Amino acid sequence: MSPRPVVSIARCAEYEPSELATALEESLRPLGGMQAFVRPGQSVFLKVNLLSKAEPDRMVTTHPEVVRAVVRAVQAAGGRVSIGDSPGGRTSPASAAKLFQVTGMAKVAESEGARLVLLDDEHVRVPVPDRAKYASLTLGTAAVEADVLITLPKFKTHGFMTLTGAVKNQFGLVPGLEKAQFHLKVPTRPDFADMLIDINEACMPALAIMDAVVGMEGEGPAGGSPKPIGALLASRDVYALDVVMTSVAGLGADDVPTTKAAAKRGLGPADVDDVEVVGVGWREVAPTGFVLPQKDLSNRLSPAMVERAKGLVTAKPFLPDPAVCTSCGTCADDCPAEAITMKDGRPTFDYGECIRCYCCQELCPPQAIKLKCNWVVRRLVG
Repeated sequence: MSPRPVVSIARCAEYEPSELATALEESLRPLGGMQAFVRPGQSVFLKVNLLSKAEPDRMVTTHPEVVRAVVRAVQAAGGRVSIGDSPGGRTSPASAAKLFQVTGMAKVAESEGARLVLLDDEHVRVPVPDRAKYASLTLGTAAVEADVLITLPKFKTHGFMTLTGAVKNQFGLVPGLEKAQFHLKVPTRPDFADMLIDINEACMPALAIMDAVVGMEGEGPAGGSPKPIGALLASRDVYALDVVMTSVAGLGADDVPTTKAAAKRGLGPADVDDVEVVGVGWREVAPTGFVLPQKDLSNRLSPAMVERAKGLVTAKPFLPDPAVCTSCGTCADDCPAEAITMKDGRPTFDYGECIRCYCCQELCPPQAIKLKCNWVVRRLVG
């Protein structure tokens, strides 16, 4: 019988450097410490979550102090560190520099001697073993060619995937606007989840460390509210880590498309009881009243039924308060289905063309775009 995958949890109430350093050491100790993953002279790529230009206190991105703690631990083990991601939407050199500055990554990199990498700049084609959707994928060269890949996801809700954790964090290995194209190629939740797993199988992290000091609840991954959880979670197994995350959030593995798909493919555990949780128990850090994103009926129906009745059974984006909109046009520019046009400086939605990927809600800088369901669906799902 195969041993259960191990997920280690350590308490960490604040983003104070000494507390983070202690929590990181405690979370890695059952896994053998950072030296079990990094040898002297190796190149190490830290895949952070840099969804958008959001200040750290909004909890949209991996907190810079978590990144700093991991950089120092990697350097203490003798590794050479790069930090990077490919954020959502269109990115220019100027906007990338602003992204690194606003999220606090530039300051960490400069003070700790790490290199910043925008994964849009160089990419390579990578074969996918045990694939479900793609025989090969285009991924950022710096992450693929690093000796060690460490993923640093944020504990957050997600309108499309319910939760975004260690598995989905690797979506940022896909360069530039090619990410948006995947929403067109694999528009259903199950297919999108399989694509995300394909990415991980093509470029599997050696270690995952989740920033759950303060997570995000509600309408994540960018428009939700900070939610104190008070923990760091670490594992060699991204699938097991996400199953524990779902339990902390009050869900089962079947409630999140990525954990459900991983279990179906025999790659991940089907239940938190199939995981050996060490350190602090997951129930001890589970917050009370964790608010999930907008629910609809799409998870209960076949993809064919969802497509035929998507206007009724799925949530749709809308602009509840035009005064909040800044007329920046990001939603229209980054809509993969080209279902948004700007009229009088405000977005209008073609719901017939909308594929319900929620990129507009995810990438809207002022978070003016929200999601809503048909009133009948709201009654059915509570």
